[in-house]
Amino acid sequence: MVDWRRGPALAVAAPLWLWGCAATVYPPRDVAEPAAVGILDHGRHTSLIVAVPEGMIRYSYGDWNWYALRRTGPIEGTGALLWPTKAGLGRRQLSGPFSPEAVSEQVRVAIEEAVYLTVERPALHRLVARLDGIFEQNRAAAVYNEPYDLWFVPHPVPYSLAHNSNGMVAAWLEQLGCRVEGTPLFAIWRLGRD
Repeated sequence: MVDWRRGPALAVAAPLWLWGCAATVYPPRDVAEPAAVGILDHGRHTSLIVAVPEGMIRYSYGDWNWYALRRTGPIEGTGALLWPTKAGLGRRQLSGPFSPEAVSEQVRVAIEEAVYLTVERPALHRLVARLDGIFEQNRAAAVYNEPYDLWFVPHPVPYSLAHNSNGMVAAWLEQLGCRVEGTPLFAIWRLGRD
């Protein structure tokens, strides 16, 4: 039986628990060659948008069936939550220049929150080269997902609840020299200051 007197305590505890599931991102200090990136919280998932000489590129990661092919039935959802599944890398080139306003205007999926930070340009070039390499290797299998406005190709790292879009974005941020603290299980991001 439920003890309804605990409702107020649960109402207070739930936000604290979710706050504990947030990820705090500490960008690199003393950046010599600055490059801009943005963490885009879309509610359930996260994408990363980066400044490049040609404008901006948005990258995302998720379960192939659910996220890339939009097969969102209970079987696909259960599979994506319970065991590792095929993953997809989403990519979309956008025009620049990079700015929060340009991101808001050009990213067609809703953005609940955005965190912008500066990283080292050489680290960003390495990450873009790695992600674009995965994309080019799998271009023959590319599918366009109109609601997300992304092209998806298979990604070599399987998707799982413990390794979802938020966790992948955290890994990308670490490759950019950022420190990520907390659990990026949900798309809750904070910018930390050292």
